[in-house]
Parts: sequence; structure tokens; C-alpha cells
Amino acid sequence: MVSSQQLADEFGLELVGESRELNHVALHTDKIRPGSLYIAAQGARNHGIEFLESAIHKGAITVLTDAEHARVFGLPCLIHPEPRKVAGVIAARIFGEPAGQVQLFGITGTNGKTSTASYLARILQLCLIPTGLSASTGRFLSGEVLPSSLTSPEVTELHELLAKMVSQGLEAGVIEVSAQALVRNRVDAVMFQVAGFTNLSRDHMDDFESMENYLAAKSTLFTKSFAARGVVFVEDDFARRLAQNASIPIETVGKSGTDWIYSISQGGVFKIEGPGGKLNLSFNHGELMAKNFALAIAMAIAGGVGVEMLQAALVDFDFQVPGRLERVSVASPAIFIDYAHTPSGVQEAVLEIRKRFSHLTLILGASGNRDTGKRLEMGRAAREVDFLVITDQHPRDEDPTLIRSALKKGALEFLEKGQVLEIADPEKALEEAFRRTPRTGAILWCGPGNLGYREISGVKTPFDARALARKLVDRD
Repeated sequence: MVSSQQLADEFGLELVGESRELNHVALHTDKIRPGSLYIAAQGARNHGIEFLESAIHKGAITVLTDAEHARVFGLPCLIHPEPRKVAGVIAARIFGEPAGQVQLFGITGTNGKTSTASYLARILQLCLIPTGLSASTGRFLSGEVLPSSLTSPEVTELHELLAKMVSQGLEAGVIEVSAQALVRNRVDAVMFQVAGFTNLSRDHMDDFESMENYLAAKSTLFTKSFAARGVVFVEDDFARRLAQNASIPIETVGKSGTDWIYSISQGGVFKIEGPGGKLNLSFNHGELMAKNFALAIAMAIAGGVGVEMLQAALVDFDFQVPGRLERVSVASPAIFIDYAHTPSGVQEAVLEIRKRFSHLTLILGASGNRDTGKRLEMGRAAREVDFLVITDQHPRDEDPTLIRSALKKGALEFLEKGQVLEIADPEKALEEAFRRTPRTGAILWCGPGNLGYREISGVKTPFDARALARKLVDRD
């Protein structure tokens, strides 16, 4: 435990009231437990101090907030002008500096983070390195799976997660790192031994306004403040610029002109060769997943795993990631569920499945309250499909008809009216897609991934696209 007086002395905080022994820290009241420090900071809509009564009720014994909100609450108060900016170092201190006790790998980029992180965690496990994983699909520890509501957890939750990894004897941790996490202090007081970059394309313009700002946010991970070394997958100018401007040692991965060069033969052999040696593995999972696999391998080698061990360990590698180009049934037509929610993500998923089947039906939705400008481009990304069904995803607080209209407008720039159908209900959209797709064809549903809900007007309603697809195929 750490006393509030110790925190005040170490981090330049003002303590009002008595010093108390703290065993936990949280930014959200639903994470508070007896003995906690509650950090009341400004959020997107509310200030945390508005929920102080709930925090006290759940066991908070000290609050950290800014001077403007530091009134008499009946419990001690630590004061800092920007509480969120010290939340990381305070969480690290209270949870015993766990980030320094496990080898950490951080992965950022627009698309492919979850697949790359999942591959890397599996690689490390197969190489006998006990590994935890924090990804959009969940937080995976030793025999324990915790749900995830954000790509990257709040900084207090991250350090608590790392402390659990340490207590369980895990030696490594793989963490998905979003751009928002980097600019909102969610990975503060964490040093990654290896940082990885997948790609950059349009997303989150509601947060960053321009691709330059978005790139700058991602690039933060490749500085001495956050990582010791980096591995960058290079296929566009954004990646080249990031690699060139990084302040840490960088290795690059790609099909040519990079440190690590990979290829896939027509016979299904994946080859990668670079400074650490070369690997040959059986692989029949397509170009899209090959990119993620190549980056994961290069990151593992950068982290100290030997090529000989990798060659032996990856013979029977499991390439399926939940909700990522996941074929949910062996019956026909084939149905794939994917998380693609960006223009490039949709386009790459479409092209990947298009190569394998003579007919492709796409089910496409977009989320409300997120980067409205990308919806038109998402519709355009469907240009290579035979039939498109536009449906609802997470309308949140928006009118779903406006979301569907933007997708449809983009799609009709390339497809005929007879190729596009709009059905608001996702379950009915799937049924219609199934009805219109020949048994030799495929259905690709972009958007839901492995999520178990849809968010409508602030309420998360249970919804499992994968289960619906399996049920439909079995019923047929």
C-alpha cells in the first residue's frame, strides 16, 4: 500500500486532510473498491467530481482532483491542476510498478491491431513465454478473460491489468494501443520494449480532424518516452514517414525494400527473411492476414525470440481471430464476420474474400457518433461486390436512416441500383443476403466483429452477429 502523503511528496501534489493508506486507484466509480483513491478528472461530457458520492459509497477513501473542484467532501483530497496527467504515474506507484516487471509489446495502427496483437500473443505463448493480451476482443490473462469496452483501457485499469499479469507469473504482455490512448494519457508510465505499427488510413477524424494529426498521435508511440524499439509495416507513405521520423531504433517489414521481406507462394508457403534469419511456414489465410502475421513475427524476433524456436513452434499455428474475417460455418454459402469499420478496412476485406469466391454479397453498416465523413468512403469501398445490403450497426444517438443514406450514396457511385438494398434490421439484412447469395458464393458482414451488442440511443442491446449467422446456416 501507498499513503496519500507519499503520493503528495513524490508527485508534487497538495494534500488536504489526513494521510490514508491506499491499496487501489480508479478513474471510474464502477472500478472503485474499499481503500481506493478516486481520480476525479474532466471527461468528455462530465467532470468526475459529479460522481464523488458514488465513489465514496463504493469505498473511496481519498480523492485526487483539480483545485477548482477541491471542496470539502468529508474525505482527504489530493490536488493537481491536471489529474489525468498524473494518473499514470500514480497508478504505477499504487500497483507496484508492474510495467517494469513484464516485457511489453505495444501495437498501434488503423486496421489490423487486434489480429497482430492476437498473433503475437500466441507466438510468444508457443515459444514458452507466458503472455497476457489486452485487445479489442478482451483482456486475456492466465485462465482469465476480462471484457473490454475500449481498445486501450483507462490508464488506471491498464496498470491494474499489468499487476495481475505479474501476480500470475506472466512474463510478457501484448497491448493494443489506440491513437486516443496516446493523446488521452491511457498508456502513461508504461514503457514498451517493442512497439509495432500496422498501417494508417482514414478513421477518427472527429477526434483528430486531419490525417497529419492522426499520424502524429500514432507516432507518439515510437518515441523514447514510450518504447525502446519499433517495428513498422511499410506499404504507404504514412508508414515510411513514421519510420523515418521515429526517435527509437526501427526495423521495417514489407514485400520489398524493407528490413524484413515476406511473401506468399501460390502453393501456400509463407516466407519471411530479415536481420534475424528466415522462416518458411505453411499458410493459406490470404494476403490481409499475412501482413499481420509478418509484423507479429518481426516483433517477436525484435523482442528476443529466436528464429529456430519460431520455426518449430509455429508449425500448427491457429490463425483465426474472433470476428476478424472469421468464417462462422463450414456450410454454404460461406459467411464471414469481420470488424472492418473504416474505408480501407472494408475494401481490403472485400478484396480478400472476392479472390476466393465467384460471388460476394456484402452486409455493411456504420456507427453513429463517429467520423461521419468516412461513411461515404465506406460505401465506395463496396465497389467490387456483386450485391450490397446496407443495414444498421451502432446508431448510438444518431438517426440511423442518415447513416444508411451516406453509405448508400457512396455505393451507388459504382454499383447499380439493383445491386444495393437497404434493410435497417441487421437480422433481416442477413436473411436477405443469405437468400440472394448462391451456394457457391460468400457473404461478408463488415462491422460487428466479435462484439456481443449493438449500441442504440445510449443503450447496449445484446447482439451476436456470429451466433445469428450460425443459426441461419444451421436452420437452412
